[in-house]
Amino acid sequence: LLWSKKFDARHQGWQYPAVGKLGPGGPLAVVAPVGGITGWEEEVLEGDSQLLNAVVALDAATGEELWRVDEAPWPNVVAAGDETQLVAERAANNKDPRSELYCLPDIQGIPLIAGDGTVYASSSHNGDLRAIRDANGNGKIEPGEVSVFSTKQCFLNSPSL
Repeated sequence: LLWSKKFDARHQGWQYPAVGKLGPGGPLAVVAPVGGITGWEEEVLEGDSQLLNAVVALDAATGEELWRVDEAPWPNVVAAGDETQLVAERAANNKDPRSELYCLPDIQGIPLIAGDGTVYASSSHNGDLRAIRDANGNGKIEPGEVSVFSTKQCFLNSPSL
């Protein structure tokens, strides 16, 4: 074991990381999706109880944080797209949880690291698909280094190229 990393209780590691180079000549990195897991209940969360999600790039040799991108806090226990599905299915199925068909995903899909170092991450909270790349190599992800496509439907799995 070279190193280990603990995240705070609100940023648990519920998904596999990706390992790859963050661009040609870039560092070998472990890119970890961390955050709070969604659930079954139709509950609105407020303040510090809202679910958090982040994508964290760590140096594969040392575990040192290279950069981090945080999502806006998610105010629901149920994931994006599941909330309306949950209500409709509970009404139609007479509240029988064994017949409900909705996503109940992990916090995020497994990140994908492209050959140019761009990290693609899919959110299971808000349904955003993000392309993240520290283009200037300063260790901070700036607004112009993140591209977001909002699907408003939670992801269960990793994006593909």
